[in-house]
Amino acid sequence: MSRPRVALCSPEARCSAETPCSLEARRSRRLDCSRLAPSSVLLAAVLAVACAEDRSALELAREAADDRDRGRAIGLYQRHLEQFGDDFEARLEYTLLLGEAWAFRGGDAAPIVESLERLYEAQPDNLRVKELYAMMLVREGQAAGSARRFEDAERYYQQALEVHPDVGTPYYHLGTMYQEQGRNQAAFQAYIAAALKRPPLPDLYLRLGREYLERGDLDRAINTLQLVDELRGTSTYLLPAAHCALAEAYHRRDDDDSAREHLLRGGEECVVAGLS
Repeated sequence: MSRPRVALCSPEARCSAETPCSLEARRSRRLDCSRLAPSSVLLAAVLAVACAEDRSALELAREAADDRDRGRAIGLYQRHLEQFGDDFEARLEYTLLLGEAWAFRGGDAAPIVESLERLYEAQPDNLRVKELYAMMLVREGQAAGSARRFEDAERYYQQALEVHPDVGTPYYHLGTMYQEQGRNQAAFQAYIAAALKRPPLPDLYLRLGREYLERGDLDRAINTLQLVDELRGTSTYLLPAAHCALAEAYHRRDDDDSAREHLLRGGEECVVAGLS
């Protein structure tokens, strides 16, 4: 009598000599046939290959990602997305993996930006996608600015603002770029726009506070410069410059006691005319 055919790796399969892929193994995307008798080891090996061939590229990609085999996982995700390009979750997983690989070894960020663009077009209200896409656009803008491709940099920053208008980082980078170009009024306006979003960027408030001081707006200068200390985190190197600017602001407001306190905290290089 012929043996009935067995559906390999079917969801109903239990681990045995005939069907080595248990339901639990199917769910975990891993083969577990520890209950096979020794005489079935060869059969299990053969059937394991059949099970692996039966699994989808997406399953194998996720398994490789779990095993931290980024290169293999990326290739398998690409294979899956060639056939199922509209699979949002798979594309998001793939994009995050690309980001990990890029952060680890650097290289061309364009594939990440392109993938995020597709995700954003599919779900423009997805907050995680908006944050990631805006962040990568800002990084592309920084790279363009460093190469003195200012028009490209401005385009990236403006695109980041269109994607995620609630963040201030693109405005901050626009401000630093404008300031480098000598466009001080445009830089000032960009810093104000950034500060309205309250990003935790101490350098933003140092730059904006100095601009207020330069324009004689002493109250705004003081309030803004104080944020450098409040948000300093690891940016303690900015504190002497902030305290020196505060010393000048208080001195110009005729509060020399406060001015001297900040002068001392401004370091040896801090000099305020008329204050000792």
